[in-house]
Amino acid sequence: MPSNGAHDIVFRTSIAACNASSHLRVYMQDVMGKIRESRYEDKWSNGTEKNVIASAKLYSPVACTSSDLENIRVYYLSTDNTMKDMAYDKSKGWYEGTLGKKRFMTAPYSKLAACQLKGPNITLRVYCQMADNTIQEYGVKDNGNWEKMSTLGSAMPGTDIACTVLKTPEPKIRIYYQHMEHGMIEKCYDSKRGWYDGAAEFPKVQPRTSIACTSYMASPEAVGIRVFYNTSNMMREMVYDGKSWTEGHFRADCIPGTQIACISWVNGARPDVRVYFQAGHEISAITEYVWTQGRWSSGKLALPPA
Repeated sequence: MPSNGAHDIVFRTSIAACNASSHLRVYMQDVMGKIRESRYEDKWSNGTEKNVIASAKLYSPVACTSSDLENIRVYYLSTDNTMKDMAYDKSKGWYEGTLGKKRFMTAPYSKLAACQLKGPNITLRVYCQMADNTIQEYGVKDNGNWEKMSTLGSAMPGTDIACTVLKTPEPKIRIYYQHMEHGMIEKCYDSKRGWYDGAAEFPKVQPRTSIACTSYMASPEAVGIRVFYNTSNMMREMVYDGKSWTEGHFRADCIPGTQIACISWVNGARPDVRVYFQAGHEISAITEYVWTQGRWSSGKLALPPA
């Protein structure tokens, strides 16, 4: 009997995704600890042992950034809990990035989030949890060197972390994670104000819920943000329309403890959103849901290697 490729993917794998409009890349971990890339170019492909880009500690968090897939960075933890990155440049292919040389160590239960700021150079930010449970920002500035940046305060040990860069003229970052009382909080960075507490109010959720977020221009003046999280076995979302936060319409069954990734782009005047998580199809396959033309539908039920 042929083996089912989905069984190569670890149960509760971390998931990361990036895109250039509808050209998609999804990263996941296999049972050997290796990070694989699945891709969508009019159809889904890859995700096999031939598409391994890195080897991480088992159950490592995975995060990624991209500039329209011309440059991709995938972040993960080594077996000694130091942050590492693999880099893809269209002209060079995949190669090891410079983050690992810094040997920045995280808490063993740290998750990762990453974002890329627009500018003449690639300006990167990575967020992790330290042994004292604070959320720490590391960044690449114009000189190309990674350095320690802002400390964002204490969080629940093992909290998930999600971040997004708003598509505004000035750099604006939004970060979401869970505090010690289980609530999710929003931290905001604007170039004029620095870091400050956001006004988002989220429902109280289970400890160490999975969190993912994405943002887009909902209109020429208004930024839209979606934050996805899971209850015990159900995916949910909170939506910001430029004025206020409301609970979104998204509901989907998932495995308890699934991780989540999401991406978005503007299609005409409306956003397209994709969400990736483990819903239990073929046990550990990653499932896609699609927001397009103002409504939710199921996309690919089992991404490759399934």
